[in-house]
Amino acid sequence: MRILVTGAGGLAGRAMVRHLLGPEGDREVTGIFRRNLPPPSDRFTPVKLDLLDREKTLARVREAEPGIILHLAGVNHGTLEELLGGNVVATRNLLDAACALRVPPRVLVTGSSSEYGYAGAGPIAESAPLRPVGPYGVSKAAEDLLARSYAAVRQLPVAVIRPFNLIGPGQPETYLCGKIARQVTEIEEGRREEIALADLVSRRDFVDVRDLARACRDLAGLPDFGDRCAGLAFNAGSGKDHSVAEVLDLVRKITGKRYPVLLPEKEPRIAVPSQRSDNSLITATCGWRPAISLTQSLRDMLAYERDRVR
Repeated sequence: MRILVTGAGGLAGRAMVRHLLGPEGDREVTGIFRRNLPPPSDRFTPVKLDLLDREKTLARVREAEPGIILHLAGVNHGTLEELLGGNVVATRNLLDAACALRVPPRVLVTGSSSEYGYAGAGPIAESAPLRPVGPYGVSKAAEDLLARSYAAVRQLPVAVIRPFNLIGPGQPETYLCGKIARQVTEIEEGRREEIALADLVSRRDFVDVRDLARACRDLAGLPDFGDRCAGLAFNAGSGKDHSVAEVLDLVRKITGKRYPVLLPEKEPRIAVPSQRSDNSLITATCGWRPAISLTQSLRDMLAYERDRVR
């Protein structure tokens, strides 16, 4: 099976490539990346490409001729124009390239829990309305709707997976757990004295990128993907929510140390106080359940940061 992974140089993309090239697989993987060249393998072909380049995208997908496309590329920060370009226009180019293939591939597009905004304190099902509260969420909601429209209008077997807050070894410090892991390591190195955070009370559902990789494989690998998944969106989370303070407490238990915390003088307005995934649909469809605990993810993230420093 030929599989094309976009965003292969990013956190989720690297985890996806490693998972697909695992010992039980006989897959040929092509990885599209813009920077951060993924690790080489005899079954892996890296392709440097900006998906905003429409003609090159059409050509590269045609050359790869994949049976499955796992679209993990995207833009997390920037202006609204940059976010819409990286998350909507780039996805359109990729989907058009998939439609142009002789045999339409199964396509799984990565959405985001940010599409929901705040949907209450209980578990969020895929039927919840999309009410994003910021430019990133708006761009991901537009990407999600665009992708599923290709199933309805052009009969492309495409579905969307909506991961909740991703974590895992190598996560950059622009994300909460990545920031905590990096700052704890800097405290251990004597380069800072406290952890700087925006708040301690917001609650999020954290899911490891390695579990997300398995979820993508399990969904896209279904033989009847076109009948059971096309046009649908699937949540992928832990099914649990943790406050920032609880994350810090887990870090304390892992390291055996307490860390001073620096908070803003003015309490920030929290637009999304909490999020928690309802995984019922993905579990019923392909049997996926998360396997890596938040404690294990944080332990692996701290080990990664320590190794990086050394």
